[in-house]
Amino acid sequence: MTVLSIGTFDGLHLGHRKLLTRVHDIAQAEGLKSVIITYREHPAITLKKDSAPKMLCPSALKKQELISLSIDEVAMLDFTPEMAQITALQFLDEYLIPTWQPSVIVMGYDSHFGKDKAGDRKFIQDHAAVYGYRVEYVEPELDAGVPISSSRIRKLLEAADLKEANRLMGRPYCLLGSVTHGTARGRELGFPTANLTLANPHQLIPAEGIYLSQVHLEGQTYFGLTNIGKSPTLKSTGIIEVETFLIGFDSDIYGSTMQVKLLKYLREEKMFADSNELIRAMQQDLTQAQSLIKEMECKSATS
Repeated sequence: MTVLSIGTFDGLHLGHRKLLTRVHDIAQAEGLKSVIITYREHPAITLKKDSAPKMLCPSALKKQELISLSIDEVAMLDFTPEMAQITALQFLDEYLIPTWQPSVIVMGYDSHFGKDKAGDRKFIQDHAAVYGYRVEYVEPELDAGVPISSSRIRKLLEAADLKEANRLMGRPYCLLGSVTHGTARGRELGFPTANLTLANPHQLIPAEGIYLSQVHLEGQTYFGLTNIGKSPTLKSTGIIEVETFLIGFDSDIYGSTMQVKLLKYLREEKMFADSNELIRAMQQDLTQAQSLIKEMECKSATS
């Protein structure tokens, strides 16, 4: 027997965490297995294609976060065109009930599944007696009187308001991918960078600029300076790239999986007159980063 909830959970923001905490608490109190059913890709990528929102949380990160929140099992579904045509009743009767045998189904204010989003709170409640489960409803988590939403966080990230986006997510925004070869221009300037190719090309890349970051790489954690942008002083491709200078680290890491957590937005990306002016700016960025790191370490030591 299980307590379960189903949803996209893109971003796993504070609103999602409120619901997930309820799932976990019910499971603990009633001796049930907690289950979250979610999707590898945002359903809108199948349903809307060209107008689909960028993802905040690729599937590998989402599963990792859900497990860290003490969810017992995470089921990742592929949202295909065929799945989009499955009715709410079919999904409930042919998948949810026989596969998971739910004792409790937890619904949020915008929870739904099935064709035309028909599997909403009312639908689940209407079928509770037939299938022998009960329904728990979780009110939305409000911020300034408005429900916290993934779409709101996307707009904040695109507007370089990282501080507010991270606050609503309850953790730093994280980019996931692998380290790939770049032009090596950073190494020539004394700032070798790790180029990140996203694991999921649909993940949202925040506003261009320089960020203080924390990088998880091969089981180790480092601070870094992450540049998101076109590097106009050095390059003319016009392609937005994600490059990170790892502070106090310089080894061959090509092909490694890397998580880049964006901690603070430092400044916008600029076009400099020459490479010497760029080097001076990067040295200033490093000085600022080291000061911020020292502040964080002091706070951590006293907390």
